[in-house]
Amino acid sequence: MDLNNFFSEESIIMDCQSKSKKNVLELISEIASSISITNKDIVFEKLYEREKLGTTAFGNGIAIPHARIDNLSEAKIIILKLETAIDFNSSDGEKVDLIISLLAPNNENEMHIKILSKIAEMLDDKIFREKIRNCSNKLEIKSVINSYQWSKRLYFENSKT
Repeated sequence: MDLNNFFSEESIIMDCQSKSKKNVLELISEIASSISITNKDIVFEKLYEREKLGTTAFGNGIAIPHARIDNLSEAKIIILKLETAIDFNSSDGEKVDLIISLLAPNNENEMHIKILSKIAEMLDDKIFREKIRNCSNKLEIKSVINSYQWSKRLYFENSKT
């Protein structure tokens, strides 16, 4: 599963200015409605509901807000690189400066879990996080994600032999 199939340059925001978790969720909702036929209020409501269950802050300055959305035709990934880190109620107490949000069709639970686990795997890699944080434009972000996935595929194929 190639994560590049789920996001585009339009779904990456560099130097994003936001002062709160709520504002980030609103921004994700607006982006989602602009890149797909999705109601921004519904997206916000679903993201907010999920956040009330427990923070989606991953630690190490990262959050992965995610939700399943009715009538969404395909999964969407939205990437926000914040200009200034914000409080996201992270268990490690660290403020968040990198957000990778996943919106998946409500009826695609398995897809949602697979994509979410791939995102979490990438973000768990310290070198990957550093590379993403050092990106200066959207194409670099796409390239870093693509390179990471490619290296994992090669590692997996080589470990089979």
